[in-house]
Amino acid sequence: MGYDQLFEKYSFFFQLEKLNSVEIREQAKCLQDIYADDLGSSFPNECVHFKSHIKNLKVDERPKNIQQMLIFIKNNDFSEMYPYIVIALRMLLCTPCSNCSTERSFSALKRVKSYLRSNIKEERLNALAILNIENDITTKLNYNHVINNFATRQARRRF
Repeated sequence: MGYDQLFEKYSFFFQLEKLNSVEIREQAKCLQDIYADDLGSSFPNECVHFKSHIKNLKVDERPKNIQQMLIFIKNNDFSEMYPYIVIALRMLLCTPCSNCSTERSFSALKRVKSYLRSNIKEERLNALAILNIENDITTKLNYNHVINNFATRQARRRF
């Protein structure tokens, strides 16, 4: 579902050669409205210009996917000519990676909240889940140091 929505936002990049300039400008404007802080007002015009640039290439030299578009821009030093296209393409290429941590969190939650721990409170469950997710950090902890600090604090509270 999320990938479908993402694809819908960026779909005009996959159809640059088929769409006319007005359609590209409209869809680019929609994407620019969503990412107003990242994509400037010249983004729709850049997309139209990029389309004409690609159409002037030989068929076998045209980029066939998003990654090839970005490589084409970088290799030909067009980053200054199409700065917002570079940003948009990089955002698209990086976005699918960003949901891995969410999926990993739910996997960790399954391990932490078992049948035996079904009555666990939310705050403790969150803490255990974070410890499980960040296990590369927790395995390096010196537990004796943590226990001594905790014991020292408890002793100070009693006096």
